Amino acid sequence: MRTPILETDRLMLRPLKLDDAEHIYKNWSSDTEAVKYMQWDLHLSINDAKEWLVNEEQAIDSDNSYNWGFVLKKTGCLIGSGGYFYNVEFKMFEIGYIIMRQYWRQGITSEAVERIISYAKDTLGLKTLYAKHANDNIASGRILEKQGFEYKSDGKYSKFSGSVEFDSKNYILKL
Repeated sequence: MRTPILETDRLMLRPLKLDDAEHIYKNWSSDTEAVKYMQWDLHLSINDAKEWLVNEEQAIDSDNSYNWGFVLKKTGCLIGSGGYFYNVEFKMFEIGYIIMRQYWRQGITSEAVERIISYAKDTLGLKTLYAKHANDNIASGRILEKQGFEYKSDGKYSKFSGSVEFDSKNYILKL
């Protein structure tokens, strides 16, 4: 199913596009703090952002991946992204998100996550979602718990490059 445009009170959630590369690179994908706990590595050049966005554009019609850019309605500024992809290991969709540091602790990520969860439940008919966060990423854990995710187990995950491994907490949300 094509990734649709969704809305919240403060946000327009829309599919990402290649034209977003420069903005994403400058504002969060090259920010060591914002990317610290992500599975993907820090983008070292705009070409890294472009390579990722080519894949995102190709996945817009996929039934296995839904990813949105978070755009502030008030300013039209793209401030983050998030969505879910089918995790083969856990046999369910896994949710993830990232936002520019200047918008941390404002409830914006929770607002976006709440909306994409409702889409998963109401439109896709999903019954469960999986999520994880690095133990040191307490703020991400709070977002998950606020949305009703329940802690299930401890785990580990690595950056895709294998450069760093994190102790983590695994969560399930029954929809």
